[in-house]
Amino acid sequence: MELLLVILLFLYSTIFIVGFTGNLFMVLVTLHSNKLRSICNILICVCCFCDLLLFTDVIAFVVSMLTPLTQELCFYISIPADFGAFASNACVLAIGIDRLIAVAAPTRYKLLENERYKYLFLQMTFPVIYSSTLLIMGFGQRDPRRNVVCLLPESLGHAYDMFALSSFGINLFVPPIYAYVYFKVKNMSDNNSIKTVFKSLSVTVWFVVCGWMTTDLIGALTVILPMDRSVARMVQLYCGTFIFTSSAFNAVVYYKFSRDYRSAMRTMLGLSNEVSIADINIYQQASDPPKSSNQRPFTNTS
Repeated sequence: MELLLVILLFLYSTIFIVGFTGNLFMVLVTLHSNKLRSICNILICVCCFCDLLLFTDVIAFVVSMLTPLTQELCFYISIPADFGAFASNACVLAIGIDRLIAVAAPTRYKLLENERYKYLFLQMTFPVIYSSTLLIMGFGQRDPRRNVVCLLPESLGHAYDMFALSSFGINLFVPPIYAYVYFKVKNMSDNNSIKTVFKSLSVTVWFVVCGWMTTDLIGALTVILPMDRSVARMVQLYCGTFIFTSSAFNAVVYYKFSRDYRSAMRTMLGLSNEVSIADINIYQQASDPPKSSNQRPFTNTS
């Protein structure tokens, strides 16, 4: 077994424990808590579920280190992980679009809350179609004669090249959207509680974007630049650690920066009672004057 693969196995195993547990916890706490039922919270939950699927790729990798796997078998084993990787990448863009609509047209966004399931269906259309298309391309790249180290680049064959390039393009749109949302929220009110609404989401997004952009950039370079195929694949396998690492700390970030998630997590673990929070939209708070001098600022993730 190559030393570089042994090191990679250690890195992925460590990240897997943190990432799989954390994202599973995020999904469970969203299902458990009644106050995490906004459109944005549901989209965050979907992203965490996709990240959860992504981390199953580490299991396929460990299996391939213990016994030879053909590229065709690797493709079939990695379908959940590959779908999770593709959809997670697109979900970050979907959340950005949701926040853009929320701050650009708050009145219309309130109406969408009444049709949330139709709206969520539309939001998830692109991630599902995008992921399915790449999987179909990967299906056509199956090779039953070649043994591989079973991770995302190898499971897709040459279809990975299309994923690396398209993913890089998707992530180019994410920073401008979130930057616009940030400045829009910043200009809504001088109240610091309004400015902290997007903190946990923004920190997570920047982690993910940096992870994906780094991986996509390296992946794109290995496709464009003349490079030995075996060297290129090893580089792609290692740069995948950026994606796994950026997706591993969702629970930590939301616990640290979001009062609602922190309260819901502690309640689910039995460490505290869930704090009653008024069902008030933050954008209404930003535009309406306080009804009372005793009204306390409210922070929500949506």
